[in-house]
Order: sequence, then structure tokens, then C-alpha cells
Amino acid sequence: MTSTPPDTAPASAGPPPVVGDGADLFAWLRETRRTDPVWIDPASGACHVLTHADALRVLSEPAVFSSDFSALAPPPEPGLPNFAEASLSVTDPPFHGRLRKLVSQAFTPRTVAGLEPRIAEVTRELLDAAAGREQLDLVDHLAGPLPVVVIAELLGIPTSDREMFRRWAEYLLPPSGDVTAGQFVEGGYAKTRAAELNEMADYLLSHVRDRRARSRDDLLSRLVAAEVDGERLTDKQTVNFAAFMLLAGHLTTTLLLSNALLCFEETPGSLSLLREDPSAVPTALEEVLRHRPPVVFLYRLTREDTRIGAVDVPAGRIVVTWIVSANRDERQFPDADRFDPRRTPNAHLTFSHGIHFCLGAPLARMESSIVLRALLDRYRDIACGEPEYHQRPDIFGVTRLPVTVRAA
Repeated sequence: MTSTPPDTAPASAGPPPVVGDGADLFAWLRETRRTDPVWIDPASGACHVLTHADALRVLSEPAVFSSDFSALAPPPEPGLPNFAEASLSVTDPPFHGRLRKLVSQAFTPRTVAGLEPRIAEVTRELLDAAAGREQLDLVDHLAGPLPVVVIAELLGIPTSDREMFRRWAEYLLPPSGDVTAGQFVEGGYAKTRAAELNEMADYLLSHVRDRRARSRDDLLSRLVAAEVDGERLTDKQTVNFAAFMLLAGHLTTTLLLSNALLCFEETPGSLSLLREDPSAVPTALEEVLRHRPPVVFLYRLTREDTRIGAVDVPAGRIVVTWIVSANRDERQFPDADRFDPRRTPNAHLTFSHGIHFCLGAPLARMESSIVLRALLDRYRDIACGEPEYHQRPDIFGVTRLPVTVRAA
């Protein structure tokens, strides 16, 4: 097969970056879904998938659309840890299945459910610390520290080190490349963060080795002890999963909570609706995940010649699967650009789909539901100020969100 671009070119050369509330990007995606739902970048040949149906297929077929980009990555730097190696998010079957079984044996639904009382307690402590304030920053005072504390306690590492965890999370988010060209690998970035990356790897490895010598009642101990068909996680695999939890686990909840308040701010009456009917909170959060998903796109790599929509795509081609576009596809979601806190059904793809569906999704949902209910109980008025957004093409959310509150 050969790549066959659609006859009609899009209105611009490629997608604009995510700036502010993403209005320019959403406009480009809306128009390009209509004219070129599978858009081929003329410079690189990267394939951009924009519709819900095509995105669902790409995420559902790992035999065709691989998550393993090791063949395209630069050679590993000597002496530097590779947190992506043997990670769930960048592996394919059959190895992915074995790895997920091992991790799932330790990180169970029961484990997540058991965190509910502690999440509620930490939420109260953080809100109590901000008591009496009429203005606060949602990220600094609540949405940022809460998931870090929860994940640290879950893993069994000291919560007193949480500022160090947040600093490491920033280092593990290197600047993305040109999304239009599908250039996701940033060579040389790891060298500039060598000290911090090694510090994190050594810190987590010391805790993993400690659990091998002396088991405790924590997730790291359960990961070390997990066994499927005589196979166990290696030290590196355990370290990398813990690193991923510290990064993605806290970032997802932080972005979801701040995006929720922004959605409610732009939709008059939504907070009143949730106060009157707290049982509607989970449905409203699903709509936040659809309308303002923390993740903008996911990458895949074609393992064989294939056809997406009306376009032939050769093997070895980067596929940029636009989650923010699939989530606003008019074919799947009526009145797709409108935030509807009562929307159901809601088949958004924010947590991916298929074998790579996010293991931490139940935790992010539970944390966000608990925090949102606590905010509604404590404050009768919540008004958002001017947010500061992440300056990355792959993240849709804020770094700061000032809010004005009035106690109930």
C-alpha cells in the first residue's frame, strides 16, 4: 500500500498548538474532521486520526497499531535510567499482557476502594489548612498535593518527600516535539536532567530493595511479591511502574479537578445542579473528561500496511490519535462542543481503550469525586480567576487556577 492523502486539503498546514482554552485547535479539528478525518502531514507522512470511530479502532488493535517506539528512539544514554523501558504504556502483546497481569495482581480494585477514607481525610486536611481564605489556588492548595500524598502513601514511601516527587514529575515531562510532524522523540533532553533522573531511580530502587528484604503493607511490597506463572517483576519494572504512578497518577487527577472547575465556570447552573443532586457528580466528571481531557493525543506506530478510513497507511508510520478530537466528534456526541453535565451515554476515550486502558482511571475518578463533593459542601460560591495553562502540545490543563470562594 501507499499513503493516499485525501483530495481536499485542510484549511491550514497543520494543527495549531494548544493555547489557553484550545479554541484555535478545536476549530482546526472541527473543520479537518469534516474535510480530512484522516489527515496526512505532507512533510513527515505522520497520520493524524481525528474521528471517534477511527481513534477507537487504532486504540483497539495493538497487532496493527503498536505502542512500542523503541525502534525509533535514540540509543539509550550510558548511565541514565530509562523510565520508559518495560513500561505498560509502551509495550505490546504478549509481553504487555504478562506485565499487566503482574501489576494488576498488586494494584487491585479492592486496593483502590480501600483508599476512599484516606482520600477524604487528606482532602479535609488540605481544605482546613486553607480555612478562612477567600482566595486560593486550586492546584497549589488542593488538586496538586492531594494525589501526590495518596500515591506516596499507597506505594509506601514518605509523604514528607512530596515536593521532591513533584519536582521529579516535571523532569519526567520533557518538552514534546512538533506534533504536526509526529516528532515525539526529543534526543538529548535526558542528559540535561541526568542528576535528577538518577536521583529518582536510586530513590525508588532503594525502596524496592528494602521491600524485597522486608515486606510491608503497601503497594511496593505487593508489586515485589506479585507472581504469575512463576514470573515476577524485576527491580527495573517495579521502579518504572512506581515512577509512572508518581507522574501520571498525580497529574491526571490534578488536571481533572482543575478542568472540572473551568467547565463548571463556563456552564452556568452546573454547580447548583451538583449541589442539589450530589449523585450526579460522577456523570459530570465523565463529561469533564470528554470536554477537557487532560491528554490531547496518543501515539501509535503501524506494524503493517493498513487502511484508516479512506487512507492507505504504510507500515512504520507514526499515528497521532487525537483524543480531544475523538471526544468532540459530532458523529458520536450530539452537540459535541457543549459541556453537558448530565450527558449519558458518554463513550469518551480519555483513558484510552482496550489493553492500554488506564489502570489508574478508578483512582482518578474516586479522588476527583471526593474532592468535588467536599468543595461543594464547604463553599456556597466558587468562582474561577484567570488560569495559567501548561505550555505543552500534549497536555490540556492548567498549572495554576486562582479561585474565589465563600464558605457555606
